[in-house]
Amino acid sequence: MSLQPEVLGSLFEMNRDPAIGIDDKHAVIFANPAAAQLGFSVGADAGELLPEHILSDPAEQFIATLRLCSRRANVSVRRLDGVTVCTFSLLNTEPPSPSQMRAFQDMSAQLMTVRMALDALSAHLGDDCDAVLQDLSSTLYKQYYLLRRGCQHLNQSASILRGELAFQPRPLDLGTLCRELCDTVGLLAESMDISVSFKADMGMHLTMADRELLEQMLAGLLSNSLGSCRKGDVIRVELTRQGERFIIAVSDTGQGISPERLAGLFNDALPGRDTDATAGAGMGLLIARGIAERHGGTLILESRPGEGTSVRVSIPYRRSESTTVNTPLARYRSDGMNTVLTELSPLLDKKLFTRKMFD
Repeated sequence: MSLQPEVLGSLFEMNRDPAIGIDDKHAVIFANPAAAQLGFSVGADAGELLPEHILSDPAEQFIATLRLCSRRANVSVRRLDGVTVCTFSLLNTEPPSPSQMRAFQDMSAQLMTVRMALDALSAHLGDDCDAVLQDLSSTLYKQYYLLRRGCQHLNQSASILRGELAFQPRPLDLGTLCRELCDTVGLLAESMDISVSFKADMGMHLTMADRELLEQMLAGLLSNSLGSCRKGDVIRVELTRQGERFIIAVSDTGQGISPERLAGLFNDALPGRDTDATAGAGMGLLIARGIAERHGGTLILESRPGEGTSVRVSIPYRRSESTTVNTPLARYRSDGMNTVLTELSPLLDKKLFTRKMFD
């Protein structure tokens, strides 16, 4: 027996979070009081407030990010007997205090001093030092990049919450960027017996975007996938264009995420806040979300325990009058660091972390 709209509506009547039901024509068939306060009303077109790519996503159950009444929000989507049920979570975006920001900046400055000392020590030891000293040098370099990655994530998370994430869009070939990044990550993943593949649909993938931000976002998503995969698993990256939007999908055959963890993964994750950031995904997804939103886009996350996870990034196509494309070959750097090795630093063998790797 199919569930009737009035039955579904009664289930969410006392829910403090906004909840609506949508039919196959995207008409609202129920809206609880919390949703009515946001402007949803029975009979209205849900597309007036919700992005089309979320409404038309084929997954039966997923979570996504969006802007709802000018506020950052998450939406959990579940399809039940021909009805799409959407429950929303409006996010508080209180930025870090000035003292926290000064602490982040001080840590970054101190780490640069550590890096200079490491480079000087490595140069003094040379390439012919014994295996023990080489191993110690690699250990110190890896620890440096782990700490640098953490500081970078903290600073970027704070910038996102303040609405101050630096954004420098230029003409960019998304296909070339994704292909080269996947090739590099794929070479590193071979040592873990995990394969990484990339494919793009036919046509041009030129747009206006911030290359370094998208590069970091994709490297971070690939790092999350690698962290959940086991030997023999597969990661697939696909780039498609759907109307006036590009979709970058990162899918893996890894362990997947439980529904309980899935619901909290897009919440803001900073020290001192309640968060479910196990496996390191919390802050990384906050940054990926912020980068996507800075481009006018959203994230959609679908996962099943034991089957794998798929993250789809939807960003709008932006036309450029310039014919110059800002995608240098094999240039994976951000702020003087190798983006791929930085984002994957928790997963990679310390032997990869030498001074030569970062020169």
